[in-house]
Amino acid sequence: MLARTDGSNVIPTQKIAAEVLERIEREKISAKEALRQKFSGIEIDYKVRGSIHAYVFETLKRRNLIDFILKKALGFRNLKTINPFLRNLLRIAIYEMFFKNVHPALATDSAVRIAKEISDKAAAFVNAILRNAEKIDVEKELEGVKRKSIRKYLALKYYHPEWFIKFAEKIVDDVEQLLIANLKQTMYIRANTLRKSAENVRRYLERNDVIVEDTVLPEVFKVLAYKRPPTTLEGYERDFVIQDLASCLVSHALNPEKGDVIVDLAAAPGSKTSHIAALMENRGSIIAVDNSSERIEKMKARLKRLGVKNVKVYKADGVKFRAEADKVLVDAPCSSTGALRNYPSIKWRFDYNLFRKTVILQRKMLENSSRIAEDVIYSTCSITFEENEGNLLKLLSIFKIENLDLGFGTAGIRKYKGKVFPYAEKVVRLYPHMHDTAGFFISKLRTKT
Repeated sequence: MLARTDGSNVIPTQKIAAEVLERIEREKISAKEALRQKFSGIEIDYKVRGSIHAYVFETLKRRNLIDFILKKALGFRNLKTINPFLRNLLRIAIYEMFFKNVHPALATDSAVRIAKEISDKAAAFVNAILRNAEKIDVEKELEGVKRKSIRKYLALKYYHPEWFIKFAEKIVDDVEQLLIANLKQTMYIRANTLRKSAENVRRYLERNDVIVEDTVLPEVFKVLAYKRPPTTLEGYERDFVIQDLASCLVSHALNPEKGDVIVDLAAAPGSKTSHIAALMENRGSIIAVDNSSERIEKMKARLKRLGVKNVKVYKADGVKFRAEADKVLVDAPCSSTGALRNYPSIKWRFDYNLFRKTVILQRKMLENSSRIAEDVIYSTCSITFEENEGNLLKLLSIFKIENLDLGFGTAGIRKYKGKVFPYAEKVVRLYPHMHDTAGFFISKLRTKT
């Protein structure tokens, strides 16, 4: 057992968090998935689990500034050459020292104790680096950066990569407010009305000390406070799910009716699929498509828990899948630039070549959707122009852009780098700093015949 910063002997949360962070780096998976894998099959008190979760997310969220401090402390050494586990252990100690108000001596002591399990040499190394870090004046260092580059300064101050700021500068006027909003996590709960009414779910949450407020959708609540995380309650993933309000608006944009045949071309993990099923009251038919066997199995299990009965799941390529339907949802794979506050690991592994390939994939899925149905909803959890309005501009010979009024959100981007999108008022955008949701783009299309 390790001494925590309050002096008590408990489960070594810093060690577990460092292992999770190492896995995120090595396997390039999300923090949520890495935590799920770590907790799978083991019993951990929800308070300890919550502490590990906080260490992982809060350290990951600030990784560029934490690494900036570490590089100063390392001197001539290259951060990438350090043992991956020790690198993440150091990151956690820096987080404790500079952002969690833990006394430097206590943060160092915890990290050294954990490193000693590897070797005395590792412990001595960690001790030396953290002693150096303790002496760094971060505000003074940031002022030095500011004199050279405002963009780099904002990137470090608000824990964002510079590539994101370059995108944001072309899209929103108040970049700084967007960066601030991306640091805040807002939880939304969607009542699974296939099992319980929205009002019954609300009462259940309130009985369990989860304070919520209404949103623009009757089945979706914004979480204001809780004593115990809603994900640890018995009704989670049965009577209710955690789903962002912007994501839920996509299903309403589709306007599913009880007799419809609907194709969801990129369905896993099934949040929108199950929401559509609930809006249809398990009537009609939903064809859910995904190209990953693993995601499909997880989605099937999830749909079963949620009481969804009108979905047929197919393993197929969304670019090539064929069917006849009334409506198609293309909630396409994307850069997830609108979801950074929920998935902070995305910030640190952006690849421009992959981004370009993703844009092309989205366009191909849209082209295929036109062969399946006349009515298409296209959405992404991205704020970029290229993935959204830019894609629609490329497909005007195939689609007519219909007016979409969700009663929430703002218009699309009209002008971008010399390009003009004349249908900006017909599409919907949501932004973290304006709507307290994930960043989303939603459009309603009609296939030209």
